[in-house]
Amino acid sequence: MPINHPSLPFVPPTAVAPDGMPVLEPGAHRDARSGSCVMEYVSVLAGERFTDRPRCTHPAVAALAWQVNDAVSHEARQQLGLRAVDLVGAGRDVDGPVRPVVLAAIARAGRRLDPTSRFFIRLARRVEEARTKAAQRRAEGRDAGDGAGGRIATLLHVGPVNHACAHLLVAARAAGLDAADRDAMLVALLDDCLATSRAGRTLSPAAVAVG
Repeated sequence: MPINHPSLPFVPPTAVAPDGMPVLEPGAHRDARSGSCVMEYVSVLAGERFTDRPRCTHPAVAALAWQVNDAVSHEARQQLGLRAVDLVGAGRDVDGPVRPVVLAAIARAGRRLDPTSRFFIRLARRVEEARTKAAQRRAEGRDAGDGAGGRIATLLHVGPVNHACAHLLVAARAAGLDAADRDAMLVALLDDCLATSRAGRTLSPAAVAVG
């Protein structure tokens, strides 16, 4: 499928990683000597212990970065290092729950691939419902319910993001994306999530051209 397909307005990564950056690899690693994924690189940049779950990045954003890191080609993975600085602190200063920000980005990407997908339509609806409930809690002076801390809370963020990404990869295969188009879609997804997180808002999953 050509990259300029009207339903796939994705832009492939073209920037060249500067010399001195680590060679990023899929999966988790025991220490920096055995390799590094993008989030492990983020932990080093942030001055934390070597881990793929640095405290500086919200677990929902980190979960998306893991999925992208592991799903793209080796060449595209090296471009993720250029996003590492933006991943330091990503989601930690968002005004409201972060998981809907990430899931909304995945829903937008999924609806570009398949506007009629029941999964992504339902996901978009759940995100909108979560936004409404969080806004109501904030208006009433109650906690917005992000649950960003602790192991159990982390799992509550990671599970839904991993599940949604799995559906996105299936949709990419069904749409016939070749490796380059899939890479571009996934890198654009991470960029969308980071941009929305920086803005401190949850862009509607329906705010996307799907035709």
